[in-house]
Amino acid sequence: MVRVMISFLMLSAATLVAQDTTTPGQQITDLKTQLQTEHERVQRLEETVQQLQEQMSQLRAQSGAAGNTSAKAPVDSAAPQQATVSTPPAESSTNSNSDQPASIRFRGVTLTPGGFFDATGVYRTRNENADAISTFGNIPFSGTANSNLSEFRGTARETRLSLLAEGKLKNWKASGYAEIDFEGAAPTANEAESNSFQPRSRQLWAQAEFKNGFSISGGQTWSLLTTNRKGLALRQEWVPNTIDLQYVVGYNWARQWSIRATKKFNDKVWAAVSVENPETTLSAINPPPNLFGFNTSANATSPVSAFTLFNTPGANGVSTDLAPDLIGKVVYEPGWGHYEIKALGRFFRDRLNGHNNYTEGGGGGVAAVLPVNKKVDIIAEALAGTGIGRYASGLGSDVTVKPDGTIVPIRTLHTMLGVEAHPGSRWDFYLYGGDEYYSRTAYLNAAGLPVGYGSPLNNNSGCQVEAPSATQPCQAQNRTLWEIEPGYWYRFYKGAAGTVAMGMSYSYIQRSTWAGLGGLQPRGNENMIMTSFRYILP
Repeated sequence: MVRVMISFLMLSAATLVAQDTTTPGQQITDLKTQLQTEHERVQRLEETVQQLQEQMSQLRAQSGAAGNTSAKAPVDSAAPQQATVSTPPAESSTNSNSDQPASIRFRGVTLTPGGFFDATGVYRTRNENADAISTFGNIPFSGTANSNLSEFRGTARETRLSLLAEGKLKNWKASGYAEIDFEGAAPTANEAESNSFQPRSRQLWAQAEFKNGFSISGGQTWSLLTTNRKGLALRQEWVPNTIDLQYVVGYNWARQWSIRATKKFNDKVWAAVSVENPETTLSAINPPPNLFGFNTSANATSPVSAFTLFNTPGANGVSTDLAPDLIGKVVYEPGWGHYEIKALGRFFRDRLNGHNNYTEGGGGGVAAVLPVNKKVDIIAEALAGTGIGRYASGLGSDVTVKPDGTIVPIRTLHTMLGVEAHPGSRWDFYLYGGDEYYSRTAYLNAAGLPVGYGSPLNNNSGCQVEAPSATQPCQAQNRTLWEIEPGYWYRFYKGAAGTVAMGMSYSYIQRSTWAGLGGLQPRGNENMIMTSFRYILP
């Protein structure tokens, strides 16, 4: 192209010379000047063309690299997570960071929908009258009618929907999260461990995060007492892979209202404190009459409120605690493993004979998430203290009372151990085991009758009878619960259209009580199989 332009200019100059011969010297000089000028212009054009060609080559290289990255993305997203703990299909729509679902931009806010559609099947050898949420602490005693009746349930109530909203301002980030399922049980709902009102609000919270590593959140969240998978952020809790929504005996958790402040000091150390919604579970044989302040007390169901209906059989209200529960936690990640130290403080109150009684409780715990290698993880946690029963899956009692109405927190120990294996992108295997212990706390009243928890004078004669008479009560109270549970998840498909998965688990649970009169110590056991088929939203 450049050569053509030069030839054209030379031809034009020759033509001018041929047309004007009157002053040849002057014309030749002018033509030389014009040719020199045009030659310089041509050189500049050549340099410009060369620069454009170099820029186009760079753009092609960048476009090719981007194309290669895009082509690899589906493969990477399908690979098993190499985080501290793999995310099971049950939680992938809310906790996974490796395969985020598509987001929607709306007025400066990023909206990320999630959740899954579920079909769960449940078979129990002992009838618990339960859905996909087992009643570990109320397994039927051997010899009762329910211990001789098996139970099959099919349910879609585990289906879950979620929405994450995120917005960024100058120096902080705002986010809100809503997650619901359909496992509520109104009007007999309660707040003992997770509220069960309809629809069941698993999580409903807002959070502000600042660049200095400080964040504050409020709303319904997983309790700070719940072990995290990594760091100390919301939506990073470690949740067992189980189909059972009561999870595993010995697992420490709650989902309740809280106000939490968190500080990230560096990539190794986090700390947080929270104030959380209180609720007290009471178990007391022969409590004094007219005892107020607990969820089963007369004041808890009258006046009628949004919590319960006083005329609903079996309905309870909520306890009237003195103050919220206080929880603190420190997380340390030295480079291998995730380690936690936890502390819990509780404040109890009741009323008897015109006077209020106050008692404190609480405990401490530890937890660890240990990656044996990229495919196997070990999870361990333990919590010990007084008045902490409701913070475990067995939903044990927090307190009992003396004959004078004084509150006595029950000494408790919770332990749990789990192994999770994720050998490939399609499979997750797990094995969990847990134990809960509740101490004997017994007294005698003026009439010589047993009062409190686990008294050796309790009348357990009706606990293992199919049709007990009026003179055969069942006053047995739990001493220990333990469970072992293996299971797996298999993904048929995982890609841009979401995930299709199925899972299966087996559980064996043993319930043992404190021995009463005549050494009668009722026991119960449960064998349970659960299956689940899920379509998880992308």
